[in-house]
Amino acid sequence: MDETIVYIAAVITLIAVAVATAIIAVRRDGRNVGDLIKQLIVWVGIVALLPLSSWAGATIIHPRTALKDLMSQSNRAQQESNSTQDPQARSKAFDEQQRLLKLMDEEKRIFYRAFWVGFPIGLAAMVVGLWLRSVAVGTGLAFGGLCTLTAGCYSYWDDMGDVLRFVSLLIVLVILITIGLKKFGRPQPQV
Repeated sequence: MDETIVYIAAVITLIAVAVATAIIAVRRDGRNVGDLIKQLIVWVGIVALLPLSSWAGATIIHPRTALKDLMSQSNRAQQESNSTQDPQARSKAFDEQQRLLKLMDEEKRIFYRAFWVGFPIGLAAMVVGLWLRSVAVGTGLAFGGLCTLTAGCYSYWDDMGDVLRFVSLLIVLVILITIGLKKFGRPQPQV
């Protein structure tokens, strides 16, 4: 999963660069191009680093060393099972491998509680980002919060119960609708 989060961060960064480039190309409001590039750097940095920071926080709460040890033990048991011709030894190695797989599943279930780190961080970042006046920081936090929510839900989705899936998505949806209506619901006066 560590590789997956790095790939997700890389994809998010590429998307952020594409969106920012489109914004720069469309919006020419007289600002210095250097300032726009600096804002782009701030925005991309926040978007990429927020999900990674939340993932790193989850690994601090529950380190993955036990899972890595179990995975290496499982690989050894599988090699023993494949290398022996004795049916009794093969059966014993297979039983050991099954026991280790159960322990690995439990360890993964505990680790994927990263959802409980990513969800509040992502939700808070998104809400704060939508209310900030600074375009670079606000949109970076909002988009980074959304990416953190997505990464947190994605990493734990299969292990979440149906009720938790529904409630967590409903909470975010209600908050987004509420903020959208409060912030953008009234027509802006024309100047």
